[in-house]
Amino acid sequence: MNAPRPSSGLSTTVEESPRRAGSATRPLVCHLSPTHFGGGGGVIGGGERFAEELARFMARRVEVRLISFGPDALRERIAPGFERIILADRSPFSHVPFSTALFRTLRGADVIHCHQYYVLTTFLAALYGKLRGIPVFVSDLGGGSWTPAFHIDQSRLIAAHLPISRYAAGMVEGANRRSSIIYGGVDVERFLPRPEARHDGSVVFLGRIMEHKGIHLLIEGVPNDVELQVVGTVSNADYLARLRRLAEGKRVRFLRGLDDAAVIDLLQKAMVLVHPTPVDEDGSPGVNELFGLALVEAMACGCPVVASAVGPLPEIVDSGVNGLLVPPNDPEAIGRAIETVRSDPALWRRLSEGALETATGRFTWQQVVDRCLTAYGLDGPVASPAAPSPRSGRPER
Repeated sequence: MNAPRPSSGLSTTVEESPRRAGSATRPLVCHLSPTHFGGGGGVIGGGERFAEELARFMARRVEVRLISFGPDALRERIAPGFERIILADRSPFSHVPFSTALFRTLRGADVIHCHQYYVLTTFLAALYGKLRGIPVFVSDLGGGSWTPAFHIDQSRLIAAHLPISRYAAGMVEGANRRSSIIYGGVDVERFLPRPEARHDGSVVFLGRIMEHKGIHLLIEGVPNDVELQVVGTVSNADYLARLRRLAEGKRVRFLRGLDDAAVIDLLQKAMVLVHPTPVDEDGSPGVNELFGLALVEAMACGCPVVASAVGPLPEIVDSGVNGLLVPPNDPEAIGRAIETVRSDPALWRRLSEGALETATGRFTWQQVVDRCLTAYGLDGPVASPAAPSPRSGRPER
């Protein structure tokens, strides 16, 4: 995304795309994410996955258009009521996607929901919505790049913030403080409970291989005789090399290229998932962890979670009920928590049951959709549930 690319023709046709036949009574919600999830120039990350999953489930209730940017333009109908549009990036600057087709793709929207706060595309969408009288909502998923919002109070252009945790809500900026917490979710139709209340003794980490995930702390702390499976894409080759050195003499496997079915199989067998988010010298995880999709995905499979007691993680993990919380930056504490669960089968069963109850009771995508539609003001009969949409293949992790 570093240089301008030839026109794809998308910008001249997308405005002519009609809503699905028979959908005249269903509002149109445009979700806008600067990057998309998966291959073809996409990103295998929690923020991108969040936007994709939310859009997919919301399409059962309203018309949805998921808009993002990539090397090449693409428009496809994912399922009834769900259209994905990838605009060819026209920006000469890395990490600042832009296309003049953006405004055309937003035409006809009843609501615009932006994912990321400090990005150019959100500022432009917020300005467009303000001028057109379309309510714009923003969920900040962390990260960012150049935008006029660094100098202009963008919050005055939007209807409200939709943070994904209480921790994230505490970071809301600007004069407009209106907000409604929507949290994140798990697809409980795919992330199913394990067939039996038993585990294979393994520990799983699920996420991108990046230093701010704290994987080095987990490898240092995991007992030598416990199998650790590190699952995720490599974002930093030097960090991976460091992790491999730390793993020498331990039962650590690094797994890449797994699809959701393989990940679910691991989670349905594992003893615990460990989420070792570190903190900086000020004791803060910053914006590197604003929710934790991996936690609720594991819980839906009946897999308890050992997590750092920082940021939004205590909003998900109730220590002693669905997992254990440990002090951040403490490998020994991680090791003790793993040993505690391993040595007490009755405790593991209670935590496994509590994890499943938490996932299905508080963190399904349908519940996130309900919170969003309420915030949008679209929670009336017009947004009544529709039949489930067909499932599609998922990109590798």
